Amino acid sequence: MDLNYKFPIKVFVFGTLRKGGRLDYYMDGSEYMGMYYTEGQLMKSEIGSAYINFDQKGVATIGELYFMNFAGLMRINHLESTSGEFPKGYDLHLAPIWKITDNKFSFNKENKSFAFVYKRRNEPQKIQSGDWINRSKPIDEIQKYLNKNINSEIGPEDLIIYMQKYLS
Repeated sequence: MDLNYKFPIKVFVFGTLRKGGRLDYYMDGSEYMGMYYTEGQLMKSEIGSAYINFDQKGVATIGELYFMNFAGLMRINHLESTSGEFPKGYDLHLAPIWKITDNKFSFNKENKSFAFVYKRRNEPQKIQSGDWINRSKPIDEIQKYLNKNINSEIGPEDLIIYMQKYLS
């Protein structure tokens, strides 16, 4: 598999993957970028795992931002979406994030950026195309993007912009 393994992918983690969390070793090899937050209510599932209710506005969930390569993302993807560790599993999405400054939370547009985050599967997802084969598959699309840009000098924001278009 020829991938741009050095390419940094921005991932926001907020539960057991955070430093000191039960599964923080999954982040080994990633670059810690600091404390961030997203808009949504941090929740505890029926078996104790964390998830964010993104429908709740005006409340912050604190987490950590990491830069990781595609192999690291695949490791987390297996844990979050297929391992059975969590009751419903999680799917990869993009979410707005803000850097924590002075322990204040402001959801302003000027300081907003985006990162990948795993959202809990709690509602059926519409297949907009009407074709199961053509459904949204973010991990596969990231892999295609990295393969296509293996020799390119691109940054993590380029992938975010590309995936925003893909996921919309």
